[in-house]
Amino acid sequence: MSTHQVSMDTDLKESMILRRYMDIPKLLDLLHSRSLYLRRADGFSDRLEGALFASLRKSLDTAHARDDSTENADSFYMKARMGSYVSCWTIGARDNMALWQLYGGAKTSLVVTTTVGRLIRLALSWKETVIVNRVDYVDHRNVSTYVIGRYTDVLKYKSDAYAYENELRLIVPRMGKAWKRNPIGLRLSISDLDQFIRSIVLAPEAETWFVDAVKGLCEKYGLKAPIRRSTLAFLPT
Repeated sequence: MSTHQVSMDTDLKESMILRRYMDIPKLLDLLHSRSLYLRRADGFSDRLEGALFASLRKSLDTAHARDDSTENADSFYMKARMGSYVSCWTIGARDNMALWQLYGGAKTSLVVTTTVGRLIRLALSWKETVIVNRVDYVDHRNVSTYVIGRYTDVLKYKSDAYAYENELRLIVPRMGKAWKRNPIGLRLSISDLDQFIRSIVLAPEAETWFVDAVKGLCEKYGLKAPIRRSTLAFLPT
């Protein structure tokens, strides 16, 4: 019997719009490879990615001291990060200028939009164990209430310095015996790009050449999803 399953937070709705900010090379990679790229959690630049809260670290180390067959905090931390692949999305349809600037600049960046429902249907096609979580933003030094039942649970928490991201995470655990040899990236196929991609939104300050380049690229790969400029590019009427 297959143990593969897709689970998501109960407060997520299929109609929720998700955004992925990127530059044009990443769009090209998405269209050409017809796959979603997930990065191993320890490959992100955030030093607190998957960090253990002080009380959790203490309880793991105390349990390990009593019974060395259990994992200590450092081992748990390493396995959670090296054994998990993550794809990050921003929840909501509204523009986020901080993210426009961060991913390629306000002139040469774009957004791929999808929905929670489309993401879940894609995940079901992979026959993988997939976890979809809304990120909770916390001060890691002052967390008193949390639930950690599996390695991937620590990846639900990020520093409150990143709260502007309003992030949803798709996590694929790969924690078999060879987890220490996991490659830094994982690609999972997208059989129908039009079923997955809802639209493409171009940066607020995108110039005409960039608009034409994105439209030409999408046409070349047969993508039928609508392409539009950010609403921030227009004066209100």
